[in-house]
Amino acid sequence: MHALRLAALWCALLWMAPVQAHLMAAQKGTLNIVNDAAFLVLSVPVSALKGVDDDGDGALSKAELATHADAIRAQVKAGVELLGPNGSLPLQVMMLDVAPVENAPTAAASHLVVLGRFQAGPTALSLRFSLFGTKAHEQAQDVTITRQDESQWLRFTPGQTEKVLLPSAAAVFGEYVHTGATHVLSGADHMLFLLVVLSAGWRWRSLLGALTCFTAGHALTLAACVLGGWSVSDRIVEPAIAATIIGMASLDGWSRWYDRPVQLRLRLGLVFACALIHGLGLAGALRDLTQWAPGSTQLAWALAGFNVGIELAQLGVAALAGLIVLGLKRLVGVTAHQRASRLGPLLAIFTGSFWFVERVMAAA
Repeated sequence: MHALRLAALWCALLWMAPVQAHLMAAQKGTLNIVNDAAFLVLSVPVSALKGVDDDGDGALSKAELATHADAIRAQVKAGVELLGPNGSLPLQVMMLDVAPVENAPTAAASHLVVLGRFQAGPTALSLRFSLFGTKAHEQAQDVTITRQDESQWLRFTPGQTEKVLLPSAAAVFGEYVHTGATHVLSGADHMLFLLVVLSAGWRWRSLLGALTCFTAGHALTLAACVLGGWSVSDRIVEPAIAATIIGMASLDGWSRWYDRPVQLRLRLGLVFACALIHGLGLAGALRDLTQWAPGSTQLAWALAGFNVGIELAQLGVAALAGLIVLGLKRLVGVTAHQRASRLGPLLAIFTGSFWFVERVMAAA
C-alpha cells in the first residue's frame, strides 16, 4: 500500500509537469518529503548552467534542451544535493522542461523546470543548492519544504548554500540567536544609535533602564510585524531610523553644550519610541530570513532567538564601549575626555543626516 501511494504521487507529479513548467515561478521550488522519499520541483535560471546556451541569447530552447539534456542533468545533480548523516543522497532527475512565458509556449526560456526524486530516510537532512544565475535578480533561490503537517521556507544565496531541513526547536532557537546578533553587529545604523544612547553618561541603573526600553520597543514592533502581520514600507522605515539617530544625538549634544540634564523619564521615553522604529527595520530583515509559516511553533522559537541574539549583541557592545571609555579616561584624563566627547554627538548628527538624505533620495 505504501509503494502504491508513492507511485500514485509520482505519477501525478509527472502528469502535472507540463503545467508546472508554466506555473512554477522563477527561482522557486518545493521539496515534499513523504516517508522515505523526497520529491523535488524546481525552477532554476538557465544562466546557472554551463555550455547549454548554443546561440548565446541567455535562454534555453526545446532544441538546446534536447541536445544538452545529459549535461544539464549532471549539472543539476551537482548543484542540488540532499545530505544525510552519511553524505549526499543521489538525485534522480526524472524530467526537464523549459519554462517559457504563457503567451509564447514554444519560445526559448530563461528558466528550466526540474522534477526529481531523492531516496531519503527519516533522519536529519540538509539541502545544498548552488545553481545561481549570473544576473543580480538570480542570486537567490526559494524552496518550500513540507513533511506531513510540517512546513519550512528556505532562501539560498551564494553566501548561504546549505540549510538544515525541519530542525528541532533548540536548533531553530540557536540559529536565530546567531542571526540576530550578526544582524545588529553588521547594521551600522543600529550600532550608531546604540552608541549614541550609551554615550549619554548614564549611571549603571539608568543604563540598564535605557537598554530595557530599547529592548522592549523593538521587540514589540518586531513581534507585531512578524506575528501580527504589520508591514511598513522600507522607504519610510529606513529614513526614520536615520532620523532617530539625528534626534537622539541632537538632544545629547544640546544637553552637553548647555549643561542642561534631560529628565530621565523623558530620555527613556524617547529611547523607547525610537526603538519602536528600529523594530520595524529588524522585522523587515527577519521577514527576509524567516523560514517558518505564520503561527507555527518554529516561528515563535525563531522570533525568541532573534531577540535574544539582538540583546546579547547589545550587551556586548555596551560592555566593550564601557571598557573603551574607562581606558580613554585613564589615557588622556577626564577633562580631555569630556571635551572630546562633545564632538561625538556632532559626528552622529552628521552621519545620521547623510543617511537620511541618501535614503530619502533612494526612496523618491
